[in-house]
Amino acid sequence: MEEEQEYFLLGDETIKTKPKIKTNKRRIKIITIFSILFFIGFYSIYKFFINYNEVELIFIQGKSRKDKYGVELNKHILDGIYCIKYDNKESNLEDWKLYTPPCPYLRPVHYPDSIINPVCEESSLQFINFDDNITEIPYSIHLDNISNRLKKWDQWERKNKEGTVYYSDLKVSELVKDEYYPFDYGYKGEDTSNIGDVEYYNNVINSRMDEVPDPRRRRLFSFILFNSEYELLDLYLAEYYEIVDYFFIYEANTTFNGNPKPLYFTRALLETDRYDKFKDKLIPYPVKIILDEDNGRGKAFPREHLARRTVISEGLKAVHARHGDLFFHGDLDEFIKPHVLARMKKCGGWEHLQAGIGGGPKSFKDESVETYFINKDMNVTNYQNGEYNMNYDRHKSIGFESQYFTYSFNMIEKSDIRTNFHPNLAIFDARRSLGQVSERKNLKEKRREYSDPLLDPNFDPYQGYMYTDNTNDLHKGKGYLGEFLRFETSTNILKLKEQDKPVIWESAWHLSSFLPSINHIYNKATSYSHFYEFKVKEEAELKKDIIDRIKSYKYLYGDEVKYKNSTIIVPESYKQGYPYNFDFKYWDEIFKKKDTSEEVQNYLQILLHEIPSQVWKNPICYSYMLDRDFGIKKKLWWQIIPKSLWKVIRFETLEPSVFDELMPNIFPDSFKKEMLEVISKEKYDILLNIDGHIYNITVNEPMKLNEAIEIENN
Repeated sequence: MEEEQEYFLLGDETIKTKPKIKTNKRRIKIITIFSILFFIGFYSIYKFFINYNEVELIFIQGKSRKDKYGVELNKHILDGIYCIKYDNKESNLEDWKLYTPPCPYLRPVHYPDSIINPVCEESSLQFINFDDNITEIPYSIHLDNISNRLKKWDQWERKNKEGTVYYSDLKVSELVKDEYYPFDYGYKGEDTSNIGDVEYYNNVINSRMDEVPDPRRRRLFSFILFNSEYELLDLYLAEYYEIVDYFFIYEANTTFNGNPKPLYFTRALLETDRYDKFKDKLIPYPVKIILDEDNGRGKAFPREHLARRTVISEGLKAVHARHGDLFFHGDLDEFIKPHVLARMKKCGGWEHLQAGIGGGPKSFKDESVETYFINKDMNVTNYQNGEYNMNYDRHKSIGFESQYFTYSFNMIEKSDIRTNFHPNLAIFDARRSLGQVSERKNLKEKRREYSDPLLDPNFDPYQGYMYTDNTNDLHKGKGYLGEFLRFETSTNILKLKEQDKPVIWESAWHLSSFLPSINHIYNKATSYSHFYEFKVKEEAELKKDIIDRIKSYKYLYGDEVKYKNSTIIVPESYKQGYPYNFDFKYWDEIFKKKDTSEEVQNYLQILLHEIPSQVWKNPICYSYMLDRDFGIKKKLWWQIIPKSLWKVIRFETLEPSVFDELMPNIFPDSFKKEMLEVISKEKYDILLNIDGHIYNITVNEPMKLNEAIEIENN
């Protein structure tokens, strides 16, 4: 029975009684709760800021490195930049605690001519059909070679000198029929196919911005953000090297959360041979993050937005983009299918879905041609966010319907509906870049009051793709917001349908957390923009949580997302690969007949469940992408092969038992047999480090494991 406590009412001398309040216990409880909260807050601050005073810095600087066309690839590292050392100590990349070796077979994927040089007039490109919820058969647009497109435009323009087509008023379904959709590449010159690449592209990068290069030789650029995921970058470069002209790679010397980090990519490029096979197309862009703004969701997202903005604006400058070039932006784990990119680069007939009727820049040598960057009387207005109110295109970018995989190709977010529509691709428009009006014909015919702006060294010909205030994420400046390229399709499929956005059907993979070990996934989690949820967790606790989440098919953050099992379809033949068929007549017949036959369904299943070429060609190197037990329960190849042999080992020389242990069991025996036949006949390079000297040896026959050990010992 509780004790009773006496108390007095003011103005009343009568003594009242009431159950005694446990004052001391309540106070202790409150104090305890506040103490715990204080400790958590203090510990979080300690964990995230104490290291700033303890980091060991190193100065990274590169020498001039120009490619054969004259592009300065090391433009952004000539002045140097500081970053912390690997593991905060003096060491080489290979001594970094999270270092993983490159695949011994790391090299550009060599695609068959049917992919890299498609017969455009017979080919097609598939777009999501939002109006068909039953068969889900996509629209197919008839592609064409660009020479034919130039002729058709010339014929159309002669008949419609003052005419235009208001593509923004038309639905996607009205823009994918088998007919000519007028599109002006802005090119009036001759066919340049008789000019060699070196001479031609050297002329392009030194040309005036108001000169339009031959669209048949347009270039394709990739602008990506990099943290530390070497394995994904290896895969990315190998998959795209034959298709992409330059890779502009952003990395910061701090995470988006503000923690100092090494410049992993830049140092690997300067200090190792890891990317030597890709080096002539790699442009590093290391930066120091200065933005310190909280937008209500933390400081990471404003920094991420600014990174996306600058990787595009600075990337376009670095690659010397010219009118009609293509560029795409996404995260490192977002992969457009190479056969899709190759068709978009080589073929015409799809451009109006993004760029509308097109058009090219007018020459400033004509003194009636104006730029609103100089002539403020042109009355060009800005939207509230600072972007110029000019109608250069139908949509800012085209998105790619992406399968959202996590941890491996075995786990997909949703098997029946897509939830991700990145990366995003756009056509570079010199009119936007130069601040010219977007009408096919300039409205102002009078002589301008200033000289040719392209002769002025202070006039930036890329100004239209820049933003004037990058000190915050509040859109206080004027110009181009590159992050909006991505935001164009950063929504769900219902919104995309409502807005009638052009999205290329089943055209990409999202490889979220496709990392070889728990240590690597943990490292990603602690530098990701959503890391706030894990700020107070210890490393061991977080790693255990990651393993539990993988086993439970759960997302890294929260409990809302539960992944589904996904079937991987691998090629039946290592030599032949997937049996692609993008012939327009084939797809047009499927669409018209709503063909759901077994044969058609089997082919569609291949497109729904295919995997990147670099992965199926090198299944031992990327085993964890095919079977998530690798790197958790099963050992990876570099956990079995001694470190001293990582560069010289050849998998075809392994003992059968070791080979079977490392090989995912999803491949038929016929595939394995062909694989061993092919890789055993390949020539390959071995780099040996003997007494500090690097020796490059080209070998015709595979080196046996014992021979490699003998060389290493000697």
